[in-house]
Amino acid sequence: MTILTGSFVSVWDEGTVQTQGTLNTKTGEVTAKFVNVPDLGSLKREYFEDEAEDIYEVCTECHEYILKSEMNPGIGHDLNEEQVCSNKDCESREEN
Repeated sequence: MTILTGSFVSVWDEGTVQTQGTLNTKTGEVTAKFVNVPDLGSLKREYFEDEAEDIYEVCTECHEYILKSEMNPGIGHDLNEEQVCSNKDCESREEN
């Protein structure tokens, strides 16, 4: 297991919030320092940037795990590469 240190970044309509954080590369879990901020509109994107400036997209549903590539069945015999939350219990992974 590797714990990376870096920044958790939330990009909003009206600004960006950056706090210190860590990423557990085995589980995909991101832990970040909580800060109070004014209303910045709608959330556009969240990501974790490690000290080497590598970027890991964070799930905008649970806000606690990075996204990972996963191959899922498509139409016919096709497979589609999709970005899914690393947390198997995240609501974003529920099938509709």
